[in-house]
Amino acid sequence: MPFAVPTNYETLSAMITPAIFLTANASLIISTSNRMSRVVDRIRVLNDLADKLDLGKTDLDYPAERLEHVHDQFRRLERRGDRIRFALIALYAALAVFVGTSLTLAVDALAQNRLIALPITLAVAGVGLLLFASINLVLEALEALRSNRLEIQFYKQLHERRLIDGRACVATEVDAMAGKADETPRG
Repeated sequence: MPFAVPTNYETLSAMITPAIFLTANASLIISTSNRMSRVVDRIRVLNDLADKLDLGKTDLDYPAERLEHVHDQFRRLERRGDRIRFALIALYAALAVFVGTSLTLAVDALAQNRLIALPITLAVAGVGLLLFASINLVLEALEALRSNRLEIQFYKQLHERRLIDGRACVATEVDAMAGKADETPRG
């Protein structure tokens, strides 16, 4: 059964739909590239700190513990970088697929709907790639939040250790509230 040949207006309308995906995809590429830049910057800062700790060229206390913490952060940043890399590859591939979808819609119109399955297949592949990229970005964000929590926890452990060793110059309000909370009768 032959298909009706679409009008120029219908063809242009069909070609606009992938353009919406292209715009969303481009926004994700920009934000994901920024995330990658932050990971790279953090790695560079930690490299400098690790070098100073390793060579003993720092006045920071507990250098062994700090170096161990830096190495843990490197492992986490490596995983985050991998997730972002997977996402960027998928996003760039999706961009190419959506451009291909738009082009095959035009070619299909010229071929009188003989390629009808190709633009649909490309569009579905592009959406699948967006889904894959989004999943990787969610996992990377979760890893970033876990790393933040570990940074805070590490600082709190250093602070507690300084208090115990008598190295802390100032007790914080949190320490004072924690002390008061411990003294409060429960019942």
